[in-house]
Amino acid sequence: MEKSEQFLEDVAKLQSWAKSFREFKANEWDTLPDIDLYMDQVIGYLNRQLKNQCKDDREEGQILTPSMINNYVKSGLVTHPDRKKYVREHLAQLYMLCSMKQILNIPDASELIRRLSDDGHGIREVYDSFISDQHAINEGIALVIEQADAVSSEYDLMRIAVGLVLNATAERIAAERIIALLRVNDESVAPAPDAPAEPTEKKKPEPKKKPSEKKK
Repeated sequence: MEKSEQFLEDVAKLQSWAKSFREFKANEWDTLPDIDLYMDQVIGYLNRQLKNQCKDDREEGQILTPSMINNYVKSGLVTHPDRKKYVREHLAQLYMLCSMKQILNIPDASELIRRLSDDGHGIREVYDSFISDQHAINEGIALVIEQADAVSSEYDLMRIAVGLVLNATAERIAAERIIALLRVNDESVAPAPDAPAEPTEKKKPEPKKKPSEKKK
């Protein structure tokens, strides 16, 4: 079957996107801004870092908003800024949250970050490992998309999309199962609440003595 011009154009766009997706890598800890940033600076910086996670070009720059950050801070999911100024730790937390919220809900994503950081690893190590793993996985996804050049119809292209969806769904289920298991383990090792004190036995009141009868 001869490929239509529209199909060829769509595949070419995918190829271009896959190339940029493969090449892009978010800034590692040492290259994050080392100065305090205000909200508008955080939004601008992180949306540039997250631009390859947009669904299409029209959505670019809309991944993170001020209201989202405020909600994350109020909910305790992100460390509270000092006098409305954000540092590397906040940028790392927000980047990882926004990257994982495509699959997990925000509380689960935040819990993963917290558990990794509390397990003897600082936020710097957790963030750099996250960036490295993300880049490697993105390269694998880009390879799948690049193979779309060999497909012959929109049906084949949609089959690739379905395969990616099924893979993402299975991995989400597995990740949620791990998080749930960790929570159950937390409950099993939690100290038992103090047993309530046994009620003291109340003494029965002594019977009142009858007044002695007056002598007639």
